[in-house]
Order: sequence, then C-alpha cells, then structure tokens
Amino acid sequence: HVGEQYLYTSCTNKCISSPCPLRNIPRYEVCPRQYHNRIGTIANNEYLVFFTKSYENIYTNRYFVCDDKIKCIDYSKVCDLTNDCRDGSDEEICTNHFKMQQKV
Repeated sequence: HVGEQYLYTSCTNKCISSPCPLRNIPRYEVCPRQYHNRIGTIANNEYLVFFTKSYENIYTNRYFVCDDKIKCIDYSKVCDLTNDCRDGSDEEICTNHFKMQQKV
C-alpha cells in the first residue's frame, strides 16, 4: 500500500523533506458517528482517546482524524492519492508519490 509505506518512511524520519501527515490524535470525542464499539482510555495522563476491537480481539487506534473531526479513516488510506476525507486533509501535506530522497 502506497499510503502505508509513505506513513512509515515519513513518520520514522527515513526520508528527507517528507513531513509526517499524522497530526491529530484520535481523541474520544472525534468522529462521533463512527466506531460505536469504541473503548476510551487515558493518554499521557491528559486526555481521553479511543480504541476499537479488531477481528482478532486486538485493540487498535490506527485512525487518521480528518480536519473536520467528523470522519476518521484507517492509516492505510492516508497519502494514497485518493481523497478519503471529505475535506481532502488525508492527502493535503503528503509529499510522497515517490518523490523522496534517501537519507545518507
């Protein structure tokens, strides 16, 4: 998946000039009509975030919060050349699409 590869390389500082597009932590109050099976937990002793249970009974919060804070999408849909957020925020600051220079 192009989006997942970009997230990994940009968010782990493996590429020059590729900002990590993950900027909003999925706090409990965002994306209110999605993920009705969410479970809340405290993060950094400061705020409530949510997790959901996957098919293998594993809890995850692999969600990108769109700028409108109404829709959340899976990380695999970020920077994949498709506007999955209604506002385009999942493609907004992506510099991927294989225009990367490898760090030396």
